[in-house]
Amino acid sequence: MNHGSDARCRLSLVLTGALAIWNGAFAAEPAGLETPREDVAALIAGVRPFVHPATPDRTLPARSRQLLQGFHDSILDWSEVLAKHFVPVPGHSDWGYYGLPGNTEDDVRPITYAVQVNAFLSELDPPSGPIDAERRARRRREAIAVLRYLTHSHISGGGNCLNGKPWGNAWQSAMWARSAGLGGWLLWPHLDASMRQAVARMVAFEADRFINRPPRDQEFSNTGAEENAWDAMITSLAANMMPGHLHAAVWGRRAKLYLYNSLSRRADHSNDARGDEDRPVREWVNTVNAHPDFTIENHGLVHVGYLKLTVGEMLENAVHYIMGRSPVPRACLHNVPEAYQILLRCMAWDGAPIPFGGNDWKITHTQCTDIVIHSVLSVLKGDSVAAYLEDVSLETLRSIQKDEGGFYNVRRDLEYGGICATRLMSCYLAHALLPSSVVSASAAEFNRQASGVKLLEQGEAILHRTPTKFTSFTWGPNRMALAMPFDGTWVVWPHYASYLGLINGKTPARANAKMEILRHTVGSNSFDVRGRMTRSGGVTHDFAYASLSNDITVYVERLHTADGGQLRERETGIVGHEYPMGQNERVLRGRHGSTRVIGIGGGDAVTLMPTDWLNVGDRIGYVVCRTSGRSNVMRYHGEERGSGRVPLLQEYFSLVGDEAGTSSSGEDWACIVTFLNQSADETAALVDRIVFAVQGNTATCQVGSDFVRVDFDTFETAISESSTLQPTLP
Repeated sequence: MNHGSDARCRLSLVLTGALAIWNGAFAAEPAGLETPREDVAALIAGVRPFVHPATPDRTLPARSRQLLQGFHDSILDWSEVLAKHFVPVPGHSDWGYYGLPGNTEDDVRPITYAVQVNAFLSELDPPSGPIDAERRARRRREAIAVLRYLTHSHISGGGNCLNGKPWGNAWQSAMWARSAGLGGWLLWPHLDASMRQAVARMVAFEADRFINRPPRDQEFSNTGAEENAWDAMITSLAANMMPGHLHAAVWGRRAKLYLYNSLSRRADHSNDARGDEDRPVREWVNTVNAHPDFTIENHGLVHVGYLKLTVGEMLENAVHYIMGRSPVPRACLHNVPEAYQILLRCMAWDGAPIPFGGNDWKITHTQCTDIVIHSVLSVLKGDSVAAYLEDVSLETLRSIQKDEGGFYNVRRDLEYGGICATRLMSCYLAHALLPSSVVSASAAEFNRQASGVKLLEQGEAILHRTPTKFTSFTWGPNRMALAMPFDGTWVVWPHYASYLGLINGKTPARANAKMEILRHTVGSNSFDVRGRMTRSGGVTHDFAYASLSNDITVYVERLHTADGGQLRERETGIVGHEYPMGQNERVLRGRHGSTRVIGIGGGDAVTLMPTDWLNVGDRIGYVVCRTSGRSNVMRYHGEERGSGRVPLLQEYFSLVGDEAGTSSSGEDWACIVTFLNQSADETAALVDRIVFAVQGNTATCQVGSDFVRVDFDTFETAISESSTLQPTLP
């Protein structure tokens, strides 16, 4: 996501003039589409009032009723949080806002979400029946009051926010206007003529910005995928909300154009398959925002977060067509099934993808924003696995929301809660308007489809999913390994330096380390990666990581400090630690005894644990082997509590380390065997069955009758599995 600014070129609202013939997806629409703003009657007449779905009744399938009730209950709980933050505008008793009244993203975005939420609750009822009249009336009053403030302070309204500046005609403002406009569409019967004019003018103004502007085009580092998808939302809304407007056909084409150019790949440029309007896909696509393997890069990462954000936004566009009782364009699903397969391969058991390349937003439990993907795919495609994940996601997010007092995660801010609630609104509308009889897949079928080894060549990662574990290794912009047990996102989170660790305080990311050698082997139910990096202080870091077919991984490293180099600080074998839902403490057991950790925040407290094995909550066991008679010290890092838009409560521990002041020179070998789904007693019993031996440039780690051998001279590996070691599932 780039926080760029747009050239301020104000397009007038236009209601007369002729539309030119559209001569291709990238042909610019005519610039002379202007008419006097005073043609209010025509502006309002262009809007087709939204026909609300009937109150769900027992004619719907039981699963649909249960989902609709769950979506509505969650949004209702969020609105109770919102109600505490409503602020009337001084001097305007019928205006209001939530949170901050300025013109920037942190100010406007949560306010527009609040309009959408309260409009939804004032107009649509759950299967259990209408909410009480007073609460409904209050939400409607607040939604309309906030709409007055937003439309007045939008650049099309001629006024300013309370900080003296207008909002709109800027980066991301189209997405904010979409939420406010969608709220206005739901409230249309309750708006007077001046408010209808203001809402229609705001939506048309923001949609007109994309009549001549080409979609963003950037494959590496900072994709244009999610920006194109969110910019499409204003044009797809405008086309469905205002089908009588002279620009409706143009907006509809531009929406499709931006959607085709969201998850766009180079191969699309020669794709002759027929797309919308009977045009080949190659005529729609003129950008590259995704790699050939459907991964995307953003914020300098191969970013699962922005892949699912893009997919979710594309499917939210589809909901606009469902609301307009129009066929959903193929553009809304362009490359979505293929991207969904990647998300499925890294899907946690509770319905949220695991960010195997790291996540700078430090959010792992994202069911509340991801559920729209599962919902809309289950409705549009009859996807039973998506339906299963929808069920699981709703159950999980409701548990989190109850634990967080109506909020959706530890961030506890209006913006994140707002986007979660509005996405649940899209889920509700999709199911209410297109009732689905799809039957959810079983957990076994989900695990079957998610399991396997997946090499992402351009995403520079290998994913290994089984019914009982998720493991991965990433070597692109960020370098890290992961090993998670069954239901593991409540035990481990993806630390940027996972396993490869911190050297002299630096992560192994591309910006800090040079990859000299990288090789990998992919098996049918296993993989291994080996390589060499030059890291901070001139330290040579040879590494190998193997994920076996059972619930075991083996990590081997050799650090070498050449003459003139410095290894001042070393913490490798890093693992991000997460607490169980509803808890903030856990017991870690090792040779040193027991360590009780509590996630209460308040500083970077470090707890030293002199041990060569560790078990985390009877869920994961780690055994560390060192050479040259070195003793081992593990360190647990407790950090600050979550706050603001990026939660900071991200604790972690390092498995390999030395006592403070211990110098390191020459070669230093270490091995970590990770046992997933294992109790502390089982880990303790296995310590003596692990043999780690080094001969020259070759290291061998033997676990029972299994072994992994790596040669750092040839960078070849040999793996043998014959063990009967079995996991202990929760």
